[in-house]
Amino acid sequence: MKMTENIKKKGAAVLAVVLAFSAAGLSSVYGAPGVETGRSCSLSFELDGQYEELNHTGIPVKLYQVAEIADTGEYEPLAGYESLKLGAVGENTTADEWESFAREASELTETLGAEPEVTLEIVPDEEGVPSARAENLSTGMYLVEAENVQTAEYTYAFTPYLVSLPNNYFYTTGQDEWVYDVTAGMKPQQTPRYGSLVIRKTLTSYNATLGSATFIFQVEGVKDQETVLSDVVSLVFDGTGTKSLEISGIPAGTEVTVTEVYGSANYDPVSPETERVTILADGEEGSPVTVEFVNDYNGKMSPGSGIVNHFEYDGGVWNWQRQADNSGGVNLQQAKDTAQPEQE
Repeated sequence: MKMTENIKKKGAAVLAVVLAFSAAGLSSVYGAPGVETGRSCSLSFELDGQYEELNHTGIPVKLYQVAEIADTGEYEPLAGYESLKLGAVGENTTADEWESFAREASELTETLGAEPEVTLEIVPDEEGVPSARAENLSTGMYLVEAENVQTAEYTYAFTPYLVSLPNNYFYTTGQDEWVYDVTAGMKPQQTPRYGSLVIRKTLTSYNATLGSATFIFQVEGVKDQETVLSDVVSLVFDGTGTKSLEISGIPAGTEVTVTEVYGSANYDPVSPETERVTILADGEEGSPVTVEFVNDYNGKMSPGSGIVNHFEYDGGVWNWQRQADNSGGVNLQQAKDTAQPEQE
């Protein structure tokens, strides 16, 4: 009876790991015999299918054994992991506490310079289903750590978690027996990647008597049918040459349309007035993406100039700034600005 009660208490606690991380763990056990501590176990991984693009991306995973398990269901931390109070877990251990145990175990493996028991990679099988399987594992408690994965537009992070081998699925199946071939899930957290757009402007000829020449660009960005960028920026010339401005913090994969909407009556475009590009994430080959515009003096003497009125919403107040040149750059993530051109 004592053995059954110990397993019941420990198992109910590990169920919290299942609920929090979609990972395997012991459930409450009422009649199962003791753990066969000398038996080999296996651990298989599956994705939850939330992000389809991960089905085509390898996910490196490392397993570290942090504790042994007795036939009574008691955990005994291995050398170096004694600070993990796994012996104190019970039916009242919360999911947050299990998450804290996993974080501590992860920190300890780094401090110890521990080598993983197994290193594997979750990749598509013959049917295209991402999976991986580790075999010949000793019974005990394991830390599961998956490396961050980057795709063209996103970074995927995986929370470390603890999993017990063997397992018992009494609460989910009603079958009160130990399972030595365990399946665990991986729950990714998706974070967007960002990139930059460079607008390069070349003025091939210039009339100094007309004063500075302002060129204004309308920039519109759409991703997943949602507008993520709508701004007006400008470059001012006091002579011939090339100037550029950079808009950073744009979600990777954004389809951006840049249109030169003003260049004064004295300078004609000699390149297309509209360019369309797709933003690449910072660090990717070809990033930052660049659009080019070229103008030439047309011989006219028409008066006029252009200025961008820039409005920034901060703390419930709209702040106005007359901005004549954006060559210093614009960071989309630092300031969600609204701007419109004004001719004078």
